[in-house]
Amino acid sequence: MAQNTKLLLIEDSVGDVGLLSAALREASTERAAFDIDHVLRLTDAFQKLKSEPYDLILLDLSLPDVEGADAVARMRESFAAAPIIVLASVDDEELAINSLRLGAQDYIIKGQVDSYTLARAIRYAIGRKRVELELEQQLTRQAALHELNLAITSTLDLKTVLDNFLDKVQHLLPEFALTVRLFNSETGALEPLACRGVDETSWKRPLRADQAAGRVNATLQRREPLVMEDALTDPRTNNAQFIRENGLVSHVGVPLFVKGEPIGVISFYTRQRREFAAAEVRFLATLASQAAVAIHNSQLYERLKKSNETLEKALEIKGVLVGVMAHELKTPLQVIMGASNLLSSGICGVLTEDQGLRVAAIERGADELLHLIDSTVMMTRPDHGKSQLVISDVCVHSLLAEIKEEFAAEFAKQGIELDVGLPPTTFTMRSDRIKLKEILRNLVENARKFTSQGKVVVQFARDDACRRVEFTVSDTGIGIDKNHLAKIFDLFYQVNPRPEPASTGLGLTIVKRLVTAMSGEIHVDSVVGQGTTFRFFLPLED
Repeated sequence: MAQNTKLLLIEDSVGDVGLLSAALREASTERAAFDIDHVLRLTDAFQKLKSEPYDLILLDLSLPDVEGADAVARMRESFAAAPIIVLASVDDEELAINSLRLGAQDYIIKGQVDSYTLARAIRYAIGRKRVELELEQQLTRQAALHELNLAITSTLDLKTVLDNFLDKVQHLLPEFALTVRLFNSETGALEPLACRGVDETSWKRPLRADQAAGRVNATLQRREPLVMEDALTDPRTNNAQFIRENGLVSHVGVPLFVKGEPIGVISFYTRQRREFAAAEVRFLATLASQAAVAIHNSQLYERLKKSNETLEKALEIKGVLVGVMAHELKTPLQVIMGASNLLSSGICGVLTEDQGLRVAAIERGADELLHLIDSTVMMTRPDHGKSQLVISDVCVHSLLAEIKEEFAAEFAKQGIELDVGLPPTTFTMRSDRIKLKEILRNLVENARKFTSQGKVVVQFARDDACRRVEFTVSDTGIGIDKNHLAKIFDLFYQVNPRPEPASTGLGLTIVKRLVTAMSGEIHVDSVVGQGTTFRFFLPLED
């Protein structure tokens, strides 16, 4: 069977029409023939092109209603997809270049063309226009993919991702209706989630058990797009009522896979019977693959958010339980401390030396246990490290004097010196006094525990040039091996634990978190057998 090429000849010269028609008849063969329609004016051509399609336009540049390259411009403006060969009476290079620039595929001189040359020019012009349209389509699709990617990656909310995807695709391909089904991670079922261009109620209508295996499952099993030119009559269609009610005809189902695992199916429908070209199916698959990544990221985010909410709730409950336990533990502890104080004060009678030592041990243990309970409660508060600073004018002299007084008795019992350098009473700094005192108390207590002889030195310095202050706590204790220095602020981490009761390694963790909360920094230097120095810096607030 001959393959006919349908041509529209726009020519006002009867003689030229006869010559061109004769040349095309001569060029026709049993395998390829030319069918020619002829009009005299450009306006007549527009009417023809509106009513029936043509493979190519042969356009004279000297017409009654238009002259020169304007004919090309007007034709291209109205019918951009039609290939054009310009028919000229003279060899005008400038006119030829201008015609090609305006969108013509070729420029030939009427008196210089034979049947073979004309037939070849027609074939080449049609081929060039096809390539041109394909390139334009690829550029359009690339731009659309880029825009789509920006839209669906701008959020991690699943509903917004799906809405953005469907809206962009429907704008790009208005002739398509779309549906999205995703796996429910809890039930393992494919659930209808979002759609465009179809009645949502009929689409989400539950299927009978015998209808469950249909187009969607067939798409997933194939692991590649499933194309149906007539979805209503295809035996794999499981919901013919939905297809019929929405007037759908052709269908492409694209499986959504991420890292080899299926997450759902996107279905594309048309209401006109359509033979999908391979390039078009690939483009739909590319659209779906972009959506798959964005959907997967949204699902991961939703799971992470849910896990975080569960964790935060668990931490809140843990904090409450710890607070309750601390309160309950403090009640009998206060009884123990009260009774031991009565014994040590002599109210209940004079104690022997051995009894006095044992009561003192009870008091020390109770005091350590009370400190441990308070530290544990502090570490388990849900808002720990996030609480607001209570800023006030702090007299550093007074603060350090309090520290010295609180620890004087313990240091005296242990036989080591506590040397606290007191700055002038006139110096004050803007800071959170309670948190600053807690930092110093923990550092001094830590130094005391690991120093058996010598002294602990607390110093203060002001650096106006750097707008900060420096506190230093040094000891002559056992020191810390350099391999452990990076971990000493970790929760519950202990180096060379002393045989004292109720020590959990919380002190330095509390120090680190408080210093950080106050926008400061802390450093440690240590030499095994010689001692350790902690330095922390806090900004000078105006």
